Amino acid sequence: MLNENRNEAGFSLVELVVALGAMAVVIVMALGAFTFQHQTYLVVEQVSETQQNSRAIVSLIERDLRNAGYMVPPQAAVCGADNTGLADLLFTSDADAILPVDGLPATMAGTDLGATVSSAVGSVNAGSQITFTVDDVVIDDDETYDVDSDGVLDSDFQVGGGAILIDLTNPSQGVACGIVDAVTPTTSVQVTFKSGLSNLTPNPSDFRLIPAHSYELVTGVGVPSHLERDGDILAKDVEDFQLAWFYDDDGDGQTGGGEVRGVPGTAYNTTLVDGSDLREVRVNLVMTTRVDDPRSDIVGTGQVLENRTAGSVSGDDGRRRRVSTSTIRIRNLAP
Repeated sequence: MLNENRNEAGFSLVELVVALGAMAVVIVMALGAFTFQHQTYLVVEQVSETQQNSRAIVSLIERDLRNAGYMVPPQAAVCGADNTGLADLLFTSDADAILPVDGLPATMAGTDLGATVSSAVGSVNAGSQITFTVDDVVIDDDETYDVDSDGVLDSDFQVGGGAILIDLTNPSQGVACGIVDAVTPTTSVQVTFKSGLSNLTPNPSDFRLIPAHSYELVTGVGVPSHLERDGDILAKDVEDFQLAWFYDDDGDGQTGGGEVRGVPGTAYNTTLVDGSDLREVRVNLVMTTRVDDPRSDIVGTGQVLENRTAGSVSGDDGRRRRVSTSTIRIRNLAP
């Protein structure tokens, strides 16, 4: 009797092995499902962050473009540089540096503002650095920036910001723009140009220098790709920044065909256009997630937009990308 009870109690070794094997399968499947769900959560979180950042950046660019041209000569509203193997550059006249209409001195009402140039030496070509002696670095009688860090506002130009140069008497030679390297209160502005004019006329008093906001994508060895506004980091994880420019060259109130520049087959060259004919700018922003997608079977690649060449974009990698595109009409220019 005792032997029979002993034989009926507990599990056999085979049963125990089978149970442990089944439990192991369940655990592995549960861990796999958990890992997949966690990876999906991380990807969704990163993609959402990328989308939100791109919307915020494009919204700020839209704001600057819509305000461009406020109280300055129309050809000085917007300028830029078109690069096929690199990101484009954008400069918009700095409406933040100019008082609202009802706050301007009565003598400035209805006039185009800008710093009158009294002397400049050199040719305005991309890459050249020129110091302009001007009548004043404040264009609206109200200082906006503190360029000498003494706690007192003293300029409408800011170091690291942009500047747009035009020739009032010869708008067909184009528009030039660059980064402000130095400002001497009341007397001079030093600019390194990113785009040039077709020539620098002998009479500098015909020139106007306009303070501007600058947008530039910065990359380099050991430097995370990021977009800068006026020399300050606006956003990281920006992979590309491309622009298209819509002109009304024939004055028919419409843009299209050969009037669009910065697109395949039609480069944007600031020396060949009258800036006052610009009507719209299309902005394309490519952003990536901060890290690779943890799922090894996922690959992404850079986006070919506007004049960007296929050979200059990133190859297959594990990053997710989001593209934000917006076409902005410059409301301070003629319809």
